[in-house]
Formats: sequence, structure tokens, C-alpha cells
Amino acid sequence: MSGQASGRRGLVWLPVAALIIAGGFLAVAWSQGVADGEAYQARRAATIARGVAWVHVQEAMRVDDAGEGQTQRFVEALPEKVPGVREALVLKGVNYKAHSDAALVEQRLDVDSLAAKALYDDARRLKANVDKNAEERARNPALGYDPYPEVQIIPVEGGLQALAVAEDAGKYIGTARITTGPAPYRFELPWLVLLVALGLSALWLIVGGRLPTRPRIAVGVLALAGLTVAGSVTLPGWRNDLRRAQADGQAGTLAALDEAGLLAAQAPPWDPEEWADLDEDEQQEETARIEANALMPYLDRGLNGALEGRLVTIARANEGDDTRLEPPAGLPAGALMFAAEGRAVYFSGAAFDAAVVTDEADVRLWGIGFGVIGLLILLLGELGQLRRMGRAAVDHRGAYGYLSPAIVGMVVLVFIPVVYGIVLGFTQRTYNIIEFAGLTNYIEILTDFDLGDPTNFYFKLGVTLMWTILNVGLHVSIGLFLAVLLNDQMLKARGIYRVILIVPWAIPNYITALIWKGMFNKQFGAVNAFIEMMGGESLSWFQSFWPAFSTNLITNTWLGFPFMMVVCLGALQSIPSDLYEAAWVDGADRWQRFRRITLPLLMPALVPAVIVGAVWTFNMFNIIYLVSGGAPNGATDILITDAYRWAFERDRYGYAAAYSTIIFLILLGFTLITNRITGATKGAFE
Repeated sequence: MSGQASGRRGLVWLPVAALIIAGGFLAVAWSQGVADGEAYQARRAATIARGVAWVHVQEAMRVDDAGEGQTQRFVEALPEKVPGVREALVLKGVNYKAHSDAALVEQRLDVDSLAAKALYDDARRLKANVDKNAEERARNPALGYDPYPEVQIIPVEGGLQALAVAEDAGKYIGTARITTGPAPYRFELPWLVLLVALGLSALWLIVGGRLPTRPRIAVGVLALAGLTVAGSVTLPGWRNDLRRAQADGQAGTLAALDEAGLLAAQAPPWDPEEWADLDEDEQQEETARIEANALMPYLDRGLNGALEGRLVTIARANEGDDTRLEPPAGLPAGALMFAAEGRAVYFSGAAFDAAVVTDEADVRLWGIGFGVIGLLILLLGELGQLRRMGRAAVDHRGAYGYLSPAIVGMVVLVFIPVVYGIVLGFTQRTYNIIEFAGLTNYIEILTDFDLGDPTNFYFKLGVTLMWTILNVGLHVSIGLFLAVLLNDQMLKARGIYRVILIVPWAIPNYITALIWKGMFNKQFGAVNAFIEMMGGESLSWFQSFWPAFSTNLITNTWLGFPFMMVVCLGALQSIPSDLYEAAWVDGADRWQRFRRITLPLLMPALVPAVIVGAVWTFNMFNIIYLVSGGAPNGATDILITDAYRWAFERDRYGYAAAYSTIIFLILLGFTLITNRITGATKGAFE
């Protein structure tokens, strides 16, 4: 009876594992649905704001007076034609160039209004970002996104505000802002995965008790594998349906914008005679201007300014009849049509297919993770390990109670931030919107082999490795040399020298970094003053790579050698003097005693210090950031400072989190390999 009861209790583990796997898939689906919904609302608001900005640009491009006032007519029509839009305006300087309330056109902002001040500040910030992006593209012509946002999404009560820059050939001509309520959006979770899990669980409770333990485990593994495959197949199709529903909603928004006069605002082509009067350079400039302000590329951009390749074109039906929509000429194969309000909006089918492939790869990884968790629960439960672990936790509850404060502190301060950072690496954060991106960030980092670009990961990895090797080598060499000198019994005032030599380590490193940065100043720095005093020419330390790299290296060497000196000095003092006396009696000279006695006995203390020093130096943020600042053009940045810049200067938090995760894996691999080779931690966990 006891064996039968134990076997019946063992049947519970497969249902538990199956429900955990299904719950994991549903949690992923829910997070994707919520994130996609937030992104859809933000994209819709940005599309409307960009539509206003584009109409304003078209009015500026007209060479005749026929389009005068078209921006005002468009924004006046928006609240009526586009559902949810409450206000639309175009601001330039402190004046409204267009407003859905016609009474405010050409009026100045209210100087006493906090809302007007916020609008003015936001518009100035976006205008400044246009100039910054132009500078970034001049330095890096291949840049495919806006490092500094030219679209801003602001949550407000009951909806969103979206601001977009109206820009004509790099020239700022105004800022468009719209205020809109939320668009209809809902999604159903893929409950099929849960139904499959419940069906498997019910069948298992009926049949599983009749099987011996080993066959039962084998059947359970197969059942969980089937559930994992079912979830991995269901989720990509579910999300593709969700994307199509969002595309249908976007088509409705574009059709409503056209009802308000979007396509009609297109600036007419040049008169052939007037075009002929332009010289060749002017014609090329005007052609580039027209191409840059084409409607589809203008609207088919993500919130970070990158072309998404989703939107193809908008076509009108004859007499507003959706059944008579004719595909326009030149439509790419596989384009998807969504009809609304007598318009056909075409999206790239290839973009949808590529998204499905990406989803399949991402869900496959999640499925492997959930499957492994479920498999562990099944195996540990069937073999009785989970029951024994639970009994041990109850038996030793006092010990766990004493450890609980430390465990809680580690979980809150260490594990949760680390896990959050890892999870963030699988997302794309654009301003206030976080989207699930799968392995996109990691693929983008690891597949970019343009080593001539200072922001390239492998370029930064090479700089970081060189930085780490040179620093650790200098720290150990100088520290060991000084430790040997200070360990000499014949040296007078050794205590004073020890205190003096520890001072660089005792002073906070950011203070030391700022002092050294001042010493390397070209005009007023002490280093150049000394060089000139010796008859040399002063250097521009931060204008080229090697001088700038040398400033970082010198500063960090100054900071790092005292630590190695202290470690070596402590280890030297633990070496018995009898060994040196015996070697001296045997005729060993000073070098032989150092090589045969000192170095081998230093290794147990020196190797862990070198490992720790390498990890510290690999992640030495302060020195790089404060001394050279990455100059020139980010060339002397190391991985950790570049991760910071991706997050807080280029506004790509997910990319920076993936960057940081890769740094963590590099250091973890380095530590494990060096420990395995050197045995530095041997016995620590025995």
C-alpha cells in the first residue's frame, strides 16, 4: 500500500511540469501582446504626428502659392477624420504655424502656461537632435537610425502625445504635435497550449499509474517534449495574426489621414520650363530633396528613425468602392493588402515572413528553457529528490531562517538586477516603449565585422584586451619589483616608503583620474610643461589613438600597482628565510633564488590577485570615461564604457544590456578557464 501511495503521489509531477511549461508560454505570449499593444499605440501616434510634419514639409516645398494654408486645413480636419485625435498643431519658435483650433494660428505661446513651456522645451530638444543626427551621419554615413530621437512619445491622461520634427533637406521648419486617445486594441492568449497541457495531465493521471517507474519517466519526457513543440509552433502563428490585426488598424489610420488630405498635400512636380532653368547642381539637390521627403519612407520608420520596410504604398479605389481596388503598378510580390475607407494600404509580405522566422527562433529558445525546467521537475519528482529537498528544508528551517536576511539581500541587490539586465538584452527600448526583440541585439553585435568602425564590438574587444593585458602586466611587474625592494631588510625607513607607495591606491580613483586628465592638458598640463622644459614639443594627447590610450594606461598603472605591491609584499613575508639561507649555502645567486624560490611560492597569492586585477581592469569605467573620454571619436573606449554610451547617449537600452551580458559571459569564461588551469580556488569549496 505504501508503494502504491508513493507511486500515486509521483503522478503529480508531470501535470505540474506541463502546467509550468504551458504557463511559461502563456506568460511569454501575454508579455508580447502587451508590449506589441504599447508599441502599436505609440506607432499610431507617431504616424499621425509624422503625417502632420510631412504635410507641413510639402507646403514648404511648393514653388507656387496653391498649397498655402494646406497644413492648417489638414490639422483642422484631423479631429473629425481620425478617431481619437483631440488636438494637432505645428510649432516653430514660439508661434503656432498651424493649430486644430484656428483661433491660435500665428499666436505666441502663453508665457505663463507650464504646458506651453513644456511644448517649447520639447520642440527645442527635438530641433537640437536634428543637428546632432546630422553630425552623427556625417561621421558615419552608414548609420541607419536616429541616435538622437526626432520623435517623442509622451503618455498623457487618457492617451498619448506624439511630437515629430518637420525637416526639409536637413533644415528644421517646425515641430508637429498631436494628442490622441488610445486606439482599439485587444488580443486573446493562445489557450490551445493550456488545453493541450490539461489534456496530457488528465491522460497521465488515468494511465501513468499503470506504468513502471522507468517507462513512466520515458513516456513523461516524450509528453513534455510534445507539449514544448506544440507551444513553439503555436506562438509564432499567433503573433503573426496579432501583427496582421495591427496592420489592419494601421491601414485604418492611414486611410483616415488621407480622408483629412494627406495624399492631396503632395507637392506637385516641377514645371518643365522652371526645371530647365535650374543648373545641374540645383537639379541634383532638388531631386535628393524630393526623394528624402517621399511619403512612404517618411511614414515607414520606427520610433528610432530606422526604415522598417513594412509599408509599401497607399492606393485609392474608384468612387470609394473597396471591391474595385486595383493593385498599383510595380507592387512587390507577396504584398499584403488591407482595405479601409475606399483605400488599399499595401504592406510588405516579406517583412511579415521575416518577423515570423525571428519569432520562431525566439520561441524555440524559450521552449528549450521551459522544456528543460519541466524535465527537471519531472525527473527530480519521479526520483524523489524534490520530496527530500522539501523535507530537508523543513528539518533545517532554523538554519535557513538565519540565512534568510543574507539571501534576501543577495536576491534583491544582485540576482534580480542581473536577471533584469539579461532579460532587457532581449528587448528593444525606444523612449517609453519596450518591445521583445529576441536575439536581435546579440546578432547585431556579434555579426558586425566592420573593424574600421570605432563603435564595432570586435574593435572594442581588441582595445579592451590590449588595455587589460598591458595594465595587468605593468601592475604585476612594478608591484613585484617594489615589493622585493621593500622586503629587503637592509632598506631603511621601509614603513615610510610603504605608506607613500600605497597613497595612489588610497585616493578615490575618480579624483586621481581628473588630476591626471588636467596634467595631460595641452596648454596648461604639467606633462607638456615638463616635455617643453626638456626641449621637446607639447603633445595633443587626445587627438589620436596612441597618445590618448597612453594617458589612460599611465593613469591606471599609477592606480593599480599598489594593490599588486601589497599582495606580493604579504606573500614575500610569509616565505621562510631558511629557504633562502639554504639556497645561498648551496651557491645559488640572487636571480636563481628569485626564480626557484620566490616566484613559485608567490604564485598561490599572485594568481588570484592577477585574476581579480584582470576583471577589475577589464571593467575599469572611471579611468576611460574621465581621462580620455573615449577620444578620439570613441576609439579608446573599452567595452564597458561603450555599453554605457549605447544606453545613455545613443538611447538603446536593450542593445546595451545585451552588450553587458556578453561582457559578463567573457569574464565568466575567463575566470572559469584560469581557475581550471591554475587551480587558484582549489580547496575553497571542499
